[in-house]
Amino acid sequence: MIKEGKFGVQEAVCLITVTITSKVFFSSPAIIAGLIGNTGWYTTLISAAVALVGFCFIYLLLKRFPGKDIVEIFDTALGRVVGFIFSGILGIYMLFISVTRVNELSEFLKVYVIPLSPNWLIIGIFITCIFTLSLLGLESIARLSKLLIYALLAGFLVVLLLGIQNYNINNLFPILGYGLDKIAFQGIVRSSVYGEVIILAIFAKSFQGVKFIKKEGITGILLSAAIISVSGLSYSLTFPYYVAQEITAPMYAMSTLIDYGRFMQRVEPLFLYVWIIGSFISASLVFYSFIWIFCKTFRIQDKKPIIIGSCTILYATALMHKDIISIILGYVVLIRNFGSLPLFVLPLIALIAALIRKKGGNLNA
Repeated sequence: MIKEGKFGVQEAVCLITVTITSKVFFSSPAIIAGLIGNTGWYTTLISAAVALVGFCFIYLLLKRFPGKDIVEIFDTALGRVVGFIFSGILGIYMLFISVTRVNELSEFLKVYVIPLSPNWLIIGIFITCIFTLSLLGLESIARLSKLLIYALLAGFLVVLLLGIQNYNINNLFPILGYGLDKIAFQGIVRSSVYGEVIILAIFAKSFQGVKFIKKEGITGILLSAAIISVSGLSYSLTFPYYVAQEITAPMYAMSTLIDYGRFMQRVEPLFLYVWIIGSFISASLVFYSFIWIFCKTFRIQDKKPIIIGSCTILYATALMHKDIISIILGYVVLIRNFGSLPLFVLPLIALIAALIRKKGGNLNA
């Protein structure tokens, strides 16, 4: 069976945090501004709280089957046939996320930075990077994320601090946006924003044990929630909600407004570095999760041929989208509205099945 190296808590937290928070660079803040006005910065805290409940189910499942990853647990708890279906759904969903992430990055670069470059070239460069990182494996991606997260956070904070000149406290009112009912509904539905925490269950054997996975998951979600909330707050302070929903890449738009005189203006190249590096790590990890699930499900020992074939599928699929609108209002909205089902509900069903069928070593879990 294919194996991965082990790494520590810090690498795992960095990996989860970079993967989750890369969404703030794309269209999600604009979409949520259209749904609930200027309240996205604290609505995401509700989503994080719901995601923590979902992660609790994942943790209890891992605790009941110590030493096994999510694919093995599905097979044991649900039987080989149903477990195969559950693993297949999760794997296809991870591939869909990676296609969406590649498409978002390529379209936004084409709109804002390199409008004359063809899609096949931009996407081809991305796929080459993802292919290389996938060949290097999970441990290399994790250590790369730990190495770069400090530079990413520094660049992120610099953009937020320099953008203070454009903040307007009046943009935060009305403080309840379109109403409490919509805030609560969107807060629960959009818990899928933090759904990549399931990667801890997919690669459970690469961590130091279930106790550490609990710590990594909770820390990763809380840290991600803090970053996304601060990002949303700065975005709401900069743009009125009726303007915010019309901007395709809000964080990038914020960076273009920074102007402290002729020697300090237009710092978007700094933001582009944060944007692209974070997106590469995020897309590579999600794609590699699909590779891992596929190999485990079909019991394939050598992942290299699967990586080559899957990268070809990823490249072809990424080229099939119609335009940026189909990505934002089609793929991204679908992931946000229904992403919790494969990421949190499938582990919950497996946990209930394990309890009913009395499967698992720790029957008191």
